[in-house]
Amino acid sequence: GPMPSSAASSTGCSRGSRRGSAPQSVEAAGTERGAGTGSSALGPPEPSANRTVAAAPGPGAGDVPMPMSNYAFFVKYTYSNECALLAYNFHELVTKLGIFEQFAYRHDHRLISVTLAYIFYRYQVHHCDMALDLAVTLVYLEDVKAPGQPELQEHGKDAFNLICYLAFLAHAFNADRTIRLSDWYKEIGWRSFRSCQQLNGYVFFLFSQVRRFRLRVSETRVKRYIQKLCSVPSQIHGE
Repeated sequence: GPMPSSAASSTGCSRGSRRGSAPQSVEAAGTERGAGTGSSALGPPEPSANRTVAAAPGPGAGDVPMPMSNYAFFVKYTYSNECALLAYNFHELVTKLGIFEQFAYRHDHRLISVTLAYIFYRYQVHHCDMALDLAVTLVYLEDVKAPGQPELQEHGKDAFNLICYLAFLAHAFNADRTIRLSDWYKEIGWRSFRSCQQLNGYVFFLFSQVRRFRLRVSETRVKRYIQKLCSVPSQIHGE
């Protein structure tokens, strides 16, 4: 089910996409940085127990001095400036929602947003479409935090899986050509699930218990998040 066409017309992406998409500010944020466009150079970031900055794609990633500002982190560990901006804003918004106070992730929380940016980039999701998928994901996460929501069972308490596979559901709802769950499993799912079938069970749990079989959400809420995701924060201009 694509978003109503009015969402697309109001957000100003000139691709003629079938989906609501990102306004021009994300277009203006930059272009491909060429940090390994061949798939062999790509890989999702690996969480590391010993370092706050995980080994990520690209040469010399482990040499980064800490501390590093959040925005610089996303510029370093994503493949285009649009991805960096979206991942940075997504991380800030997820943190602001209080997701990490309720759901645990023992590695650097920023890796979750970097991972999503990697997957969307790897499977050639245009950044306008990525903005829509992340906006819908944020609405889903906002609903998870809403009062009166049932407590998630133990296996639902992992922030990485909760965020990544709500993003899968958002992407599946929005996209004409969806990144297959088997590809999500191949890229990241194998770390937490024994098989793609087990991952499928978790995704069905999110769809049935957390979303109660409803993937469509208010267009107004989605538009609000698209604007937040695509705005260039004032404090990063000087970094």
